[in-house]
This record gives sequence, structure tokens and C-alpha cells, in this order.
Amino acid sequence: MKNNLSTYFKKKFRLVILNETSLEEKAVFKISTGGIIWRSLLAFFSIFLICFCIIVYSPVKQYIPGKASNLVQKNLISLSIKSDSLERVLSIQSLYLKNFEAILNGDSSVLYYSDDTTGVFTETELSLSVSKEDSLLRQRVEREDLGSLNNNIKKERSFFLFYPPFDGMISDSFNLYNNHFAIDLVAKKGTKIKSISQGTVIVSDWNPESGYVIGVQHENNFISFYKHCSRLLKRVGDFVEMGEHIAIIGNSGELSTGPHLHLELWKGGTPLNPADYISF
Repeated sequence: MKNNLSTYFKKKFRLVILNETSLEEKAVFKISTGGIIWRSLLAFFSIFLICFCIIVYSPVKQYIPGKASNLVQKNLISLSIKSDSLERVLSIQSLYLKNFEAILNGDSSVLYYSDDTTGVFTETELSLSVSKEDSLLRQRVEREDLGSLNNNIKKERSFFLFYPPFDGMISDSFNLYNNHFAIDLVAKKGTKIKSISQGTVIVSDWNPESGYVIGVQHENNFISFYKHCSRLLKRVGDFVEMGEHIAIIGNSGELSTGPHLHLELWKGGTPLNPADYISF
């Protein structure tokens, strides 16, 4: 059996190339059966290796069905990241809108947002206790005997943060004890209301109690509300600059007693006195 295989592989052939006209021998090739087999295998693996390198290391692979290009893969990863971020933003905005709805409906409960904006709980009552930061500031001012200048310093600092909605007279001040979480400003009929800072309009609607209301989300989690307007100049989603006109003063809503602006300022679900942040 071995002799037969050895004889088969050693069996030689001669390939002669002849001139068709003169029958002159142009070339003669001698090769064995084994030589034909290993040369065929060498040619096959060489072609396979070349095709593999072309597919893996050249742009040709992008045109193979079912093989995504690098650009497509990067876009898919980017879209996946954006979708996760969008889901988080929508969740946060949903919590904000619940807070706005409670405020506009006069609900006594206040939604409080944690620092990471992932937790929320309801407080049945507003906390009137002095915060730790306020206590430290009070002690420092008293030590420096500058208590009489505290309000002026605060107004000067706040003036650069917020812009007055218009030049008007304060008719009612901020008072937590009677649930008046705003400052009422009186001005002439037709006075245009300006945004106290740049931001995005998140509320632009009408309700029976507050009439026409517009709310703007500012940086650092500040939110301003402008109530009892006669006309709204911006819609939800509009971006407004500091001092840009957003509404017109009015007397709309059941709780309004005359043409004025009911200005509220909130931060993290807590009402703030606008007079501490705006120089009227």
C-alpha cells in the first residue's frame, strides 16, 4: 500500500507547449503528482490569506452585507449614550413639571429635589427654620459689625444675577407666614414684563386662579414665575435672554385684585424672596 502511494505521488508528468503551426517545442515542464498537489494547496492558502487581509484591513469590509462600518458603530454608540441621557433629562423634567403643577394649583405640598435629582419626596409644610448657611453668614456679619449693610451687600451681589422685570412699585411683599411666596409689582397698563435672567420657558398657560402664567427655568436650578399677566409673548420651549420681553402685565385670574405682576422665585422646590436677589 505504501509503495503504491509513493509510486503515485512520484509519478511524473511532462507538460509541453508547442507552436501550433510549426509544432516547435516552446517550453517543457516536468512535474510529479505530489508537486501538483502541494502547489495547488499553496496557491489556495495564498489566495485565502490575501482575501482575508483585504477584508480585515481594507475599507472593502464596509461593503460586506451584515458588516457595519466604523462610522455606523460610532453613531450607534453615540445614539445609545444620548438616549440614556435623554431618558434621565425627561425623568428630571417630569419631576419639575409635577412641582410646577402643584405650585400653580396652590397646593401646600412642595416637591423637593435632591442634589443628584434622582430622589424626590413631599413636605407637607414649608420649613421656616434658618439654614446653616444663613446662620454662618449672620455670625460673620455680626462679628464684623456690618449688619446694617447686609441688605445692600446682598442686593449689589444679586443685581448681577437677576434683572428687574420692569420699573414698578412693590404693592405686597414676600411673606411665608401667610403663604404669599412672591412680590407684587404695580406698573402702568400695557407694561411689558422682562425675564429676570436667561433660561428656557417651561410654563406658558392659563389657570382660573392665577390667570395667564409664564415660568422660566434659569441656571443653578432657579425658576421664576410671572402670574396674572394679560398676554403671554413666549411659548414652552422658547429660550429667552436676560431682559427679554416675555409677557404683558395684567389682571387675569380669580386671585388678582388689580393690574399687577405676581413674581415668584424658586430654587430646588423652595420659595425665595425675590427682593433678596433683585434690586427693585
